[in-house]
Amino acid sequence: MTSSATNLKKGFDDVLGGLFLMTAFTLVWTVIAEVALHGRDYWSIGVLFALVVGFFLVAYSRFYSASKKTKDEAVPDSIEDKAKSKWFNIIFIVEGVMIFVVVNVLNNTGHGNYFISCFALIVGLHFFPLAKIMERTAYYFMGGFISLGAILGIILTNKGFPAYEVTGIVGAWCAFATSAYGITLIKRGNQLLLNSRTQSYQPGS
Repeated sequence: MTSSATNLKKGFDDVLGGLFLMTAFTLVWTVIAEVALHGRDYWSIGVLFALVVGFFLVAYSRFYSASKKTKDEAVPDSIEDKAKSKWFNIIFIVEGVMIFVVVNVLNNTGHGNYFISCFALIVGLHFFPLAKIMERTAYYFMGGFISLGAILGIILTNKGFPAYEVTGIVGAWCAFATSAYGITLIKRGNQLLLNSRTQSYQPGS
């Protein structure tokens, strides 16, 4: 078995994992925004990102089928991969603890209307250590963009904007960020599809 086939399989797995998360996150942020707005935007945010999610699901299906057709040999996780997985889990645990603490502090101090913005800020910030550990430059941009949206939400809340407006803005902002990264993953997946087709026509493959 050639290493190129194994690398191709790993590439598809990485794209599939990331695209699954971006699809889920886009859906969650869209629901958060639309539940808060309750149609005040004429459901435009919901319709827009529903189309994006549908696009992601179609792409996911294509990449999944291609991945299944790609033969590879089992390769044990390296020490580096195990370390990345360990820190990945630690970051998500810390993120969950921070969200739990923040929601309790805000509710107990009568500032529950800041929760969505603070929640988004925690989500945005967690991408920075992930970017370092996973060696994904795009995570820095996504983390920064989401954090800016969260800070905007905090400022608007502080200025007295209604909670439903702030939640709608922050939710749409974050859904845009996850959608943008999802599109970059699809571009990467399309390149892998092209590589797999080229590989399948190589003599002796």
